[in-house]
Formats: sequence, structure tokens, C-alpha cells
Amino acid sequence: MTFLDRKDSLQGDSHHSSIVSMKKRLLLISVVVALLAVPGVFSQDQGEDNVDVQVLTVYVQTLYPHSQGYKVVYNRTDLYPGEVYLPSRWFTNAASKGEILYTSHPSAPYMNVFYENGEFSHVRLYAQENRAHRSWGALRSGQDLSEEFATETLEIDY
Repeated sequence: MTFLDRKDSLQGDSHHSSIVSMKKRLLLISVVVALLAVPGVFSQDQGEDNVDVQVLTVYVQTLYPHSQGYKVVYNRTDLYPGEVYLPSRWFTNAASKGEILYTSHPSAPYMNVFYENGEFSHVRLYAQENRAHRSWGALRSGQDLSEEFATETLEIDY
């Protein structure tokens, strides 16, 4: 075998190995594409209604605890304070309309109001855990707020 014959033989081997390498790459790409496509198949709509969820973050000035719930004074976009009443029955179990989370984070107090298909769903209130914090207030005793806490929905005037 001459030098040229040997060179042609080696080039044939490298050509063969590049074909094998390209086949391996194609197989690997096919497997990756198939794996990426699988979750999309399972996430297809299974006949359930699509739910449009929107979350409104509202910055709270002051929280007033009351035996019937919480009076919340919040910041509106026109710089005037707004107020809402959150009945204590909203905060009784996990599937309720309300959840309160106590934190020491400086971003609190605020609340996230959740809407599903344009209707009020629930509220998540983030409050300072330290009741001596300036965001906690006290209502005058003897106030009858039964009518205010009788609400079943949350109307935010933003």
C-alpha cells in the first residue's frame, strides 16, 4: 500500500465517522424535540373552561382589626385613600375568600386581589407581623360596622 492509498483509506474512515457522528446528532436532536413536545401534549385543554385570572396589587396604608374582620385603608391612583372591609369569615379556612400572611418584609402591608373571569375570587393580605408597626391602627370602640362587613365581594376603587 502506497502513501496515497493509505491517505485515501484514512479519509474514508473519517468520512464514515463523520456520517456516524451526524446520525448521532440527528438522533439526539430528535429525542430532545420529542421530549419537549411531550408536555405540550399533556397540557392540552381537556374540555374544561379556560379561566382568566387577573391579580391587582393594592398598597395598604393602614389595617384596622375588628371583631368582624379588617378595615383596610389603601392607596388609590388619584392619591386619595380608599377603604374596604374584609369580613373575618373570609379568613376561616384554606378555600376561603381571604388569606392573611404576616411578614416583617418592608414591602408590607399590601394586598393581592384575585379576579377570575372578571369576578372577585379572593384576597391575599400581607401585613406586618409587629402590631406596633405604623401600618396597624385601632378603631374606636363601640362602632357598629355590621353593614360594612356584610359584603360578599370586594370592590376596589382604584
